[in-house]
Amino acid sequence: MVKIKDIPKIDRPRERFLQKGADALSKSDLLAILLGSGIKGKNVKQLSEHIIKKFGKNFLNITVDDLLEISGIGQAKALQIISAISLVKRFYEEEKGNEIIIKNAKDVLSLSYDLRDKKKEYLICIYLNARNALIKKEVISIGLLDKALIHPREIFYPATELHAASIILIHNHPSGNSLPSGKDHQIVKKIVQAGEIMGIPVIDFIIISEENYYSFYDKIKDSNKGFDYIADGIQETLFDLFEIKKPLYEVNIQKIEKSYFHFPKVKDNTFQLQNRRYLGNKYKLLGFIEDIVTEKCNGIKSFCDIFAGTGVVGERFNKPEIKIISNDFLFSNYVCLKSFLGASSNVKKIADKIDILNNLKTDRDNYFSECFGNTYFSLENARKIGAIREEIEKIAETEEEKNILICSLIYAVDKVANTVGHYDAFRKALDMLQPLKLLIPDVDYLNNGNNEIYKEDANILIRKITCDVLYIDPPYNSRQYSDAYHLLENLAEWKKPNVKGVAKKMDRSHIKSFYCLKNATQVFEDLIRNADCKHILLSYNNTGDSKDGRSNARISDNDILRILESKGKVEIFEKDYRAFTAGKSNSDGNAERIYYCKVR
Repeated sequence: MVKIKDIPKIDRPRERFLQKGADALSKSDLLAILLGSGIKGKNVKQLSEHIIKKFGKNFLNITVDDLLEISGIGQAKALQIISAISLVKRFYEEEKGNEIIIKNAKDVLSLSYDLRDKKKEYLICIYLNARNALIKKEVISIGLLDKALIHPREIFYPATELHAASIILIHNHPSGNSLPSGKDHQIVKKIVQAGEIMGIPVIDFIIISEENYYSFYDKIKDSNKGFDYIADGIQETLFDLFEIKKPLYEVNIQKIEKSYFHFPKVKDNTFQLQNRRYLGNKYKLLGFIEDIVTEKCNGIKSFCDIFAGTGVVGERFNKPEIKIISNDFLFSNYVCLKSFLGASSNVKKIADKIDILNNLKTDRDNYFSECFGNTYFSLENARKIGAIREEIEKIAETEEEKNILICSLIYAVDKVANTVGHYDAFRKALDMLQPLKLLIPDVDYLNNGNNEIYKEDANILIRKITCDVLYIDPPYNSRQYSDAYHLLENLAEWKKPNVKGVAKKMDRSHIKSFYCLKNATQVFEDLIRNADCKHILLSYNNTGDSKDGRSNARISDNDILRILESKGKVEIFEKDYRAFTAGKSNSDGNAERIYYCKVR
């Protein structure tokens, strides 16, 4: 056994204490000084380490009998340790004896009996430290409680000055009714959310009347017995309880089992708007969407598809008597929306120019083949794509013609791309070798007279338009569409930017969607707040159970419901649906939900 005297002086507990102070010593070192000496077979450091390890966090509650069970510890040493612990506890209790500890709503009431007889409404804040001990009780306002007048800064500025760990709010009702009003509910949620952001949680909001009281904490915990604010060492707050206890839905989900079949007639040498692989494409759900609109939205004269993508939803409602407002942020989608929903061109003239493009011959490399040949496309097709895109710039006589020709090229490219449906990557095996062929868009131009087509940020556009039906189909998750369709965007804009990496992507910073970022909920709330419409339909996929966090929905079901309910009554329709994922997917339980809101 190594004796204590054999340890260098600098490492002995007593000497280190004298030289560096108590903070430099471990718990076992401090106990070693208290013990003074070891026992047979263990020096004092080894003995103290053994005791600390054996009792761990329960050290302050050990008894003499506990210590006597350790071989070599006699009654004298046991009493020495227990006496030291008891001495420290005694001083601590005496020092803290004047603290007021707030454990539950009844402890709060004991501080607030003076409010029962007040003739005016008061809002009082109790500031607590980490042990739930009272730091300060302060009057925040006197007079009618109004969510517009009560600003969180009036509550949380003192909290930061006092270094408060949490707060409890108390409010009186001179009327004698302690039940919370609508304004009370609004104020509670406003302050609770602010507290979560500030990192100073709101534990409870208590309403006092002359005869009774109401505790939001007790009510949410489904009991009138008065729960302690701290249970099992964990403090629960109103924010936590709102999140846990609020039902996932406050309305019933109407499950739709109806099957929809639609087989459009395709004319020779033409293509239709839905003939394209696209993430989130709603073509197979058009009947589902149309049934809801038919049942809920009578006599509509305008329909806005504000995240149009391919535009198939807007096209479904495209009639001479209905104005379609179609919008998408990507230029490659915008030119196709203009072609199908905004154009009025002569079909024969377009057919002649598409024939010219199909017969274009080239065996020379160009920008497109150098960037994307033998990866996303065969070299021959890549050369032809680049040559056709250059020729479009020469032969298009109007902006409308140019849009239609670019659209035709985009749809033709999709048929020969060596991908699984998007351009995040290409397949290793280059097996898409059929020759490129442009077709004519199958458009009923007579329906397009009143339509409006935009390429804008949806949250900016929403401030400029009015409509009867607003259909919203935003990105669900963190996967940016500009990443998946960068190549088509490059081809449509034809600015010939530098491309980087294996996937040959251009700079896409200017076409990133906020709906794919962490603040998606706030952006969605802004959209709904500024919507001037009679009906809102929101498509949102629950994404099933994904192993990849990037695929999980950015906006929660609860937030969607909360935001829409601020606008009007909400109903939810759901249909089982396996969405196009552009790759392997083993996810189960996917369902497409349509949230319908009848705007007040």
